[in-house]
Amino acid sequence: MPSRLLGRMKEDDSCYKLRFEVPGLSKDDIRITVEDGMLVVTGERKEEEALDEDEDQGGWYSQRYGFYNTSLLLPDDAEVAHIKAEVKNGVLYVTIPRSAERRRNVTEVKIQ
Repeated sequence: MPSRLLGRMKEDDSCYKLRFEVPGLSKDDIRITVEDGMLVVTGERKEEEALDEDEDQGGWYSQRYGFYNTSLLLPDDAEVAHIKAEVKNGVLYVTIPRSAERRRNVTEVKIQ
């Protein structure tokens, strides 16, 4: 079962900044997509390491697996084409620029 990535967000006039703890994951283990106005972050860790090199015993291995995901609704003023991301020291940083004009599509609903 996937674990939910817990993140923090802050914003200023120019962008939204997201920060996710992703210990043990590299940029190759993480995928970020935008689907129907949602930012989707998934990560998967598959790791095996030898614990015992004794060939007579067949060797022992430690296996650590993890699957992480989260989805966030993007704000109306997010510039999806200019989203940037990087991983540093076990932390994923996502920067979402804000457009000068908010995209608003408002339709009034008549009450009968």
